[in-house]
Amino acid sequence: MSCLNKVEFGKNNFRQGFSKMKNIYENMYSNDNKVDLIRNPRVLEMVNMIDGLNLKQKNILDIGCYDGTFLSMIKNKENNFYGLEASNYGCEESLKKGIEVKKFYVNDDEVLPYENIFFDLVVAGEIIEHIYDTHHLLLEISRILKPGGMFLITTPNVASFGRRLLLLIGKNPLLEISVSQGNAGHIRYFTFETLKQILEKNNFQILKSKSDIINFLSRGKPSSKFLAQAFPKFGQSIIYLAEKI
Repeated sequence: MSCLNKVEFGKNNFRQGFSKMKNIYENMYSNDNKVDLIRNPRVLEMVNMIDGLNLKQKNILDIGCYDGTFLSMIKNKENNFYGLEASNYGCEESLKKGIEVKKFYVNDDEVLPYENIFFDLVVAGEIIEHIYDTHHLLLEISRILKPGGMFLITTPNVASFGRRLLLLIGKNPLLEISVSQGNAGHIRYFTFETLKQILEKNNFQILKSKSDIINFLSRGKPSSKFLAQAFPKFGQSIIYLAEKI
């Protein structure tokens, strides 16, 4: 096989992979497969960080807004809430909550469907670990943010205490190895330092860093919120609030 054919073969496989993931995310959630975000420790930390900003009459976008629960938890309702969501269920539920949602699948080929310098705050919770071209995603977020606009991003911490323990005893440290229904299809894994580096390379300045809980064996119990505040780099989630510079 020639080099040119190999490149084309790789591109076709890449497109097929995207198509497969798109179909999975489009139908992942339904009335029979709901995710409870109200008690999720990561989501609660994110909401607290936004509430602490005292935003009012600002344009706020949640990329991957699911059913709009997160945006509806923000205290100040005198903001304009927008969402992007790949699932039919999520879009329908977000609309019921008064969120201006667009059905959209984030990938490496398309620009985000918004004009330049429109948003004051963009949120991307558990999104970047699904993206091949992370540079393109961050450039797009920067494009739609106003000068000095803020970016709240979260992703699983590959160096969490629970993952370290599992790896130490030779167990899979909660790393996904395939894309399938019910499997979120993570293809990128970050530590606090590596996520900080990629944000700074794309002209974001870190304002705050936090985590949610320290998990001792796996996602869930036993866990400690207090220890995550004291030792965030061992926490389950990486949570950064950054500013566009």
